[in-house]
Amino acid sequence: MTRAWAVLCAFALAGCLPFFNTDSLPQNATGTEFDAGGIQPAGTNLRIDFGRAQDGVVDTASQLFGAVPDRITEQSECGAGVVTAASWPGVTLNFLDGDFRGWVLAAPGLSAEGLTVGTPRAAINGVTFRETTLGTEFGRNGVFGLILPGEDDVSLLWSGVSCFFR
Repeated sequence: MTRAWAVLCAFALAGCLPFFNTDSLPQNATGTEFDAGGIQPAGTNLRIDFGRAQDGVVDTASQLFGAVPDRITEQSECGAGVVTAASWPGVTLNFLDGDFRGWVLAAPGLSAEGLTVGTPRAAINGVTFRETTLGTEFGRNGVFGLILPGEDDVSLLWSGVSCFFR
């Protein structure tokens, strides 16, 4: 099973994330630092922290990534409540009650807390792996990752509010 198909199946069945198009990443996404508190645009002291208003975050992220979101969807069956997801290729920002509350990375090369999408499991140190219904999960300093069943590389990273069903 190809990696893209596995990601699509896992999250389409879970009904938790819009489909990720990782073919063309936002132009500046790989220089952006994602962390457990939000986003740090490369080369600045500015931050886009969790808790900021959705409209401002989407506008700022659009400038940062060089494009408007491919889609903005509502996910009504999340445990935290109705989550609005703004998605660019490989990057989704999650909003709850109009505030930025989480992000998900799904494109190889995007990273947070020293963890990178596409990294082989054997190259990840300092984490505890646990098997869940989604696959192999792990975390470091508030950033979490997933290796899909039958895969060896990190498929997703996320922090904050997500809409995963286990």
